[in-house]
Amino acid sequence: MENGQSIEWMLRESAAGNDEAFRALFDEVYDDLFRFIRARVSTREDALDTLQEVFVDLWQALRSQSFIYGSELEFRSFLYTIARRKVARLYRFRKPTVSLEDMENLALSEPDSEPGEIAVLMEAVGKLNNEDGEVIRLRYFSGLPFSQIADLLNRGESAIKVRHHRAIEKLKNMLGYESH
Repeated sequence: MENGQSIEWMLRESAAGNDEAFRALFDEVYDDLFRFIRARVSTREDALDTLQEVFVDLWQALRSQSFIYGSELEFRSFLYTIARRKVARLYRFRKPTVSLEDMENLALSEPDSEPGEIAVLMEAVGKLNNEDGEVIRLRYFSGLPFSQIADLLNRGESAIKVRHHRAIEKLKNMLGYESH
């Protein structure tokens, strides 16, 4: 936490118009939220634009008092719900495309991977049904625990674990790995 302040304090102060508290809140959640969005959009520029829209909506929600802090989990669920809606809106108005440069950057982002391995994995995740793909992206690209994924998707934690296991099996099957 910036200056040892809690999320609750940052939200309360941001709602009261404290720009420095909002900046601290921004710094606190930026990296995780960017990774969450970037795993869902085709370009870094789209991710940055979407992230900006999420923070504008958050600022407005805090200033209008339409979001009242209950817990950090509630806040993060609120924030990620805004992000998911913004990503969905992006794709409703424009057909997604991935440039060769983006695919190359993605493939080269893992130094131990063979060229194209990450791109093949991303393509396979894209072939999963929406909820399975979302569970995989939330778990591995956003690094969220099953409990938070369950909260974000309004499902029970055990249901998310089962969905995760089945999604992993589907990915293994698509990619030609032997299942145990």
